[in-house]
Amino acid sequence: MKSSTILLIHPPAASPAMPSWYAAVAAGALNDSGLNPVYYDANLEFFLTHILSKKQAHIHFQMIQKKHRSGKISNEKYDKLKNIYGVVCETSIDMEKVRKKEFFDPHWFIGFKKIVNSILTLASQAYYPDIFHWGTHVSYEKGLNREFARHDPGTVILFISSPGQRQAAETMAGFIKSRYPETLVLAKGKPGIVFKKGKGFDQMVHGHGLEGLTMLMDIISRDHGTKNDPKGSIPDFRGMPMDKYLMPGPILPVHPLFFKDSVCLSDFLKDQVENCGIQGFVFLDDSLLFPDSDGPGDSANPDDLEQGAGKYSCQIWEQLDHWFSVKDSRTFFSMTVPIPDQVPGQVSDELQDLENKLPDLFSSGLKLIQWEWNYKKVKIPKKILWAASKQGIWNHVTGPNFIRDPGQSEQGRFIVNNPNIVHSYQQDISPGGTIRDFSGDGNTMPGFELMDYNKVQPLAGVPFWQTLEDPVFFLLYLSRLTRKSLGCLRADIPNQSLITLGSQMEFFYQSPSDLAPGILDEICKMVDAGGSVDLKYVRSNLEKAYLIGYAMEDGVILGNSCLKHPRKEFIQRINQITDFDLTHFVERGYTSVRPEYRSLGVGARLLKGLTKRAGGHKIFSIISEDNLATHKIAKKNNTRKILTYFSEKVGKKMGIWMPEHMIENEWNLEK
Repeated sequence: MKSSTILLIHPPAASPAMPSWYAAVAAGALNDSGLNPVYYDANLEFFLTHILSKKQAHIHFQMIQKKHRSGKISNEKYDKLKNIYGVVCETSIDMEKVRKKEFFDPHWFIGFKKIVNSILTLASQAYYPDIFHWGTHVSYEKGLNREFARHDPGTVILFISSPGQRQAAETMAGFIKSRYPETLVLAKGKPGIVFKKGKGFDQMVHGHGLEGLTMLMDIISRDHGTKNDPKGSIPDFRGMPMDKYLMPGPILPVHPLFFKDSVCLSDFLKDQVENCGIQGFVFLDDSLLFPDSDGPGDSANPDDLEQGAGKYSCQIWEQLDHWFSVKDSRTFFSMTVPIPDQVPGQVSDELQDLENKLPDLFSSGLKLIQWEWNYKKVKIPKKILWAASKQGIWNHVTGPNFIRDPGQSEQGRFIVNNPNIVHSYQQDISPGGTIRDFSGDGNTMPGFELMDYNKVQPLAGVPFWQTLEDPVFFLLYLSRLTRKSLGCLRADIPNQSLITLGSQMEFFYQSPSDLAPGILDEICKMVDAGGSVDLKYVRSNLEKAYLIGYAMEDGVILGNSCLKHPRKEFIQRINQITDFDLTHFVERGYTSVRPEYRSLGVGARLLKGLTKRAGGHKIFSIISEDNLATHKIAKKNNTRKILTYFSEKVGKKMGIWMPEHMIENEWNLEK
């Protein structure tokens, strides 16, 4: 008689901070069927047993030594890896602390992630071209043999929710069929993940929500002679090792569209909070990425994806509406939003719907939006990301090769140059790709070559979010810190130190002749990086400026502006066009603030400081009429537009702005 035990396996490599949603759904559907579902988190075991230990680091380095002796690893790379291995050997690894209050100490967390990434770097080099970046695969024979000896399952289901799990799932299925040929081996895969034929699966199920679960249960019903009706079933996380996941508090993944209506979803979430101690939720939406995929190997048409994403997104809001109104204020959550196609210059209906709901979502506990950008012709929705950021929500953008793809340079430049809008980003990592190394001698910043300010003196460290990586870690930190305060943290990984941007800023106001050596050179680079002025006269105008203001922190210029004497030709031209004499005025210009410091008030403080020190001079500044963002800043800082003129040089209207207290009543000006 066939065993009634169903072994539910979560294969590597996925986040070791969360259990599998798919496995929990299957367990709930099987609870009343007479079958016995048991759970094996091979992914968590993979990290705790095969990766994150000194013993395994030693095995990895032995493999590296073998490759070095055979000439597969150069002497230079070997020496670097040897140093990394030495650091691992000298450092204690206490995985228990990641589940305790130490997790929320950024200093401790930097050291923790440095040692974790050091081990992952060693593993990646030992088994290249496989990349161990928060996971890939090793041998699973020992764990599988143990689970078979313990449970003797008649059926095994492998749940694959990310491409990084495909290779491990194929390896495990092949081993099971070779060792236990009578076992039925099924795979529940995320639509769009292509499996290789002949890898040990008896059948692979691709489907969305309840549809995919029904297909899976039908197969089990036929094989075991039972009736398994998933409709109305409640996902069951009870058999999962919740106290072993790498996080200080329980966070659950949830697919809202699995539930038939918002009341059922809300009841489930409320039960998890009140009876299971769940602190937060990661609302996922994998099915949205491939809305029209039908089965194994079926790739979604990009046009279908773009048309379907909005429809599913609207359903997500409808499902969550009830929960937002009744949820416990102590809980928090993140959402996954696939970026839909948009008509240029317009906001799609689904994004407009989301924007309208942002205030309610934030007040209900939304801390993080994971924007999934999957096709190149889909544009980053700048307006909605900016709206979310202003609300206090963290924007995390993921996508394939969007930084290094030459065809996506415009999109990539926007992502890396606006950390006050796109707060973090991540590219898909695949076997054979580039190995990221946080463990070496310096700090690395993905997309550095696309940064406008890549030629000025670099800031110390890297953004702290680079050490977080996992969406669960983002969410947990955002439950303690605001979006702005988390964005100000930087990590100096080699020195395991923390830097808080804006905590030690110093402001200077000097004549050009009083500048210390090298300051004027750096300010010229800052102006160049700002990209809004003709560079032909920048240096000479700065050398003759009335006053230069700049801000520094940790020896690096973070922002600058100046009061410069306008050229006589410019004064004459303005006088001819507007009949307004700017003689004896000084022009505020060449303002440049590093993206990391925008929103910290640097520009406003420089403006205030320069205005206070203008002496007997009146101040004006030139702002283009289409630069609405700068208009808002100018008005906020008590400056007003007094005149407009058309600039033939730039081909558009420009405005002349002045501090309000310097404007004379008798001037005939614009109202």
